[in-house]
Amino acid sequence: MLLLFAVAATAQTTVYQPTVRGNFVIGSRIGFSTAKSEVDIQSATGSVKGDGGSSSQFNLSPGIGYFFADNLVLGIGMDWINTQSSTGVDLNGGTSTSQESNNNNILFGPFIRFFLPTGDDNAFFISSVFGFGNSNNSFTVDNQTQSIDNSLLTIGVGPGYTIYSKNGLALEALVKYNFARSTSEIDIQGVKRTSKTLTNAVDFSVGLQYYFGGFRSAVKAQSGSGGKFF
Repeated sequence: MLLLFAVAATAQTTVYQPTVRGNFVIGSRIGFSTAKSEVDIQSATGSVKGDGGSSSQFNLSPGIGYFFADNLVLGIGMDWINTQSSTGVDLNGGTSTSQESNNNNILFGPFIRFFLPTGDDNAFFISSVFGFGNSNNSFTVDNQTQSIDNSLLTIGVGPGYTIYSKNGLALEALVKYNFARSTSEIDIQGVKRTSKTLTNAVDFSVGLQYYFGGFRSAVKAQSGSGGKFF
């Protein structure tokens, strides 16, 4: 969010139509979601496959994009995702002991949005995002805490709605379906296991975006109307 205000202080005056070719957009969203997982674990001592349970998720998603065409923006973003879950699948091969886990994921990847203006100050849009990164996962089995690193791939798509102000700020809401695939090598009590987790989630997020046409120096911005934020 601090980066959003810094850009606003040095950006040129936003044109009347914020989603025209040549404009930029920068901002961030905060969201919450619920998820359902399936777990498939293969090892020399046997395999476990079943319902991975449910989880709650909090995410923060900053990004910046450029309008290559009217109403079409391509950009790059980051996702920080914290997930807490409880599942009945025991990594030791049983189902009687509940497994508690806490995941922190950091992902980077491109996004694309297509806007459908419904008025001078509002628009619907369709958003799609891809993410690649690593996850640090801690979990408890038989009162022993284990830690592993995962490789992640995520794909998300969904509709949203945004309302613009005259100074370039926009408030948006987004509902998005997310599919995630993570793979990891786990070593528990000397037994190595390969774990693959597929996650399907739907999240709702809100955020602030700033639309602008370019940059100029902070000195010039302070002496001209283009540097005014409100």
